[in-house]
Amino acid sequence: MKKIMIFSLALGLLSFMTFGAKAQEHMKRYNIASGKITYNINSPQGTGTKTLIFDNYGRRESVHETVQKNGKTVKDQLTLLNNGKAYTVDLLHNTGMDMSGRTGMAMGMAAAGGGNNMVATGKKMLKSMGGRMTGHQSFLGKDCEKWELGAMGKTSMLIWKGITLKTETSIMGIKTSQEATSVHTGLTFADADFQPPAGVKMENPRMQGMGGMQMSDDDKAQMKKLMNMSYADFKKQMKKDNPNLSEKEIQQAYNVMKQMGKYIK
Repeated sequence: MKKIMIFSLALGLLSFMTFGAKAQEHMKRYNIASGKITYNINSPQGTGTKTLIFDNYGRRESVHETVQKNGKTVKDQLTLLNNGKAYTVDLLHNTGMDMSGRTGMAMGMAAAGGGNNMVATGKKMLKSMGGRMTGHQSFLGKDCEKWELGAMGKTSMLIWKGITLKTETSIMGIKTSQEATSVHTGLTFADADFQPPAGVKMENPRMQGMGGMQMSDDDKAQMKKLMNMSYADFKKQMKKDNPNLSEKEIQQAYNVMKQMGKYIK
């Protein structure tokens, strides 16, 4: 179950990279000024929904995700970006973390990818992980780019103006999906929509993990174990679960893991 987390975190970096306020002044995370997208989620952790709202081309963003399993809410989380500031809020426990000091991996990838145009940076990251654009597909009335990735399993993505509207992933027999159910653009939001709710106990932790992404001690231990695998053992495992993977795809997946390992402390 833990093995799926590595690639999911890699994909997550495409949509949740934060920078200092000065760096964000002209940054475009999406090629559209504002919008609201709702999603359905299906994963081994459960089923749920996600709501994304943003303005200023993604310089301000709120993601509210809830997941239920066996009739119980197991996740109710806000992820907020606000012109260089970043927060995660656990609404189940009314606690949060100020992640505004994050640098490291995200900054390095942004600089290498070309700076302010995060849509172009995201595409370069996808290609670096072995992804390729295979064409276009209409989804919810939007002309989306269709991307396929073979690293660490099989992933297909539909991306519209830098926004991922649909993702389907199968990694080592574990399937996850995230699919938009509605898209609205040209909206106006209040400042409070991008701020932690009142009364939340906020912490400012020492940054750990990948560019400041939160991971539990157990998650880090599992990831380190995988990343310390020899290439021969990694290849054997990948071939066992995905016999059709090419040598190039396996090598790309292995390289992604090794790169991520540099940011786990």
